[in-house]
Amino acid sequence: MVRLKAVHIITEEGFTIYNQSFGATEQDQDMVGSLIMALTSFGKEAMGESLSSLAFGKEEEGKGGADMILESGDRIISIAIVVLDKDHKEREEYKIRNDLRRFTKEVERIYADDLNDPIFQKSAFSGVGTLIFSIFFRDMMSRIYNQDFASLSEYIRFPTTLLFEITPRGPKLYGFYREFPAFKEAMLGIPIEEFDKIIENMQDRNSMVSFKDCLESFGIEKGGQILEVFKFLTKRGMFEAYNFERIDS
Repeated sequence: MVRLKAVHIITEEGFTIYNQSFGATEQDQDMVGSLIMALTSFGKEAMGESLSSLAFGKEEEGKGGADMILESGDRIISIAIVVLDKDHKEREEYKIRNDLRRFTKEVERIYADDLNDPIFQKSAFSGVGTLIFSIFFRDMMSRIYNQDFASLSEYIRFPTTLLFEITPRGPKLYGFYREFPAFKEAMLGIPIEEFDKIIENMQDRNSMVSFKDCLESFGIEKGGQILEVFKFLTKRGMFEAYNFERIDS
């Protein structure tokens, strides 16, 4: 089984715009960016081609050392640091490369305007975390049925483990329920315009929203209320709700 240790995104100039680590060890962003640029430059100069992978690190029991896999897009370079099963390395590397290629294309599509902005705003790429989970950990998602939600306290502690995906009929349903008395009552104190923005982003970017995204938008003090709003709309077919298994290492 592929064990994803970290994902980094850097520009062609070597500027880190996003990184996420899975586990206790955090990598220095600037160091990773500089290392990748140095390695890709070396690959082009020494071998006449772009570097696509690098193996390094101490081997673990039943596994090889860590592998750094790179995918170059038009504007960014995506890097996945993974530990692969030694007995299925070729198959696992093929899968992670496909995921990384899809991820790179999605980032460049979703954040096209931000990537072309001459002044990078790293805050613009905060939603990349949800994209990482939905692409690299899709097989760890479990659909939530009826009242199979965990407790609010659990989602407050691990807000990236709860994701919502808009259904094909979701936008039409939202137009109806937005004026529904029960929805308006549930939304008391929550700016409807801010909720509209979340729905628009989900449609425009064809992406999920995590409970973490919601807490960042509305504040942790509104966590319980916004969770009930999403539950309300999930029951009515606007969203599909998913739990992710926790990523501890």
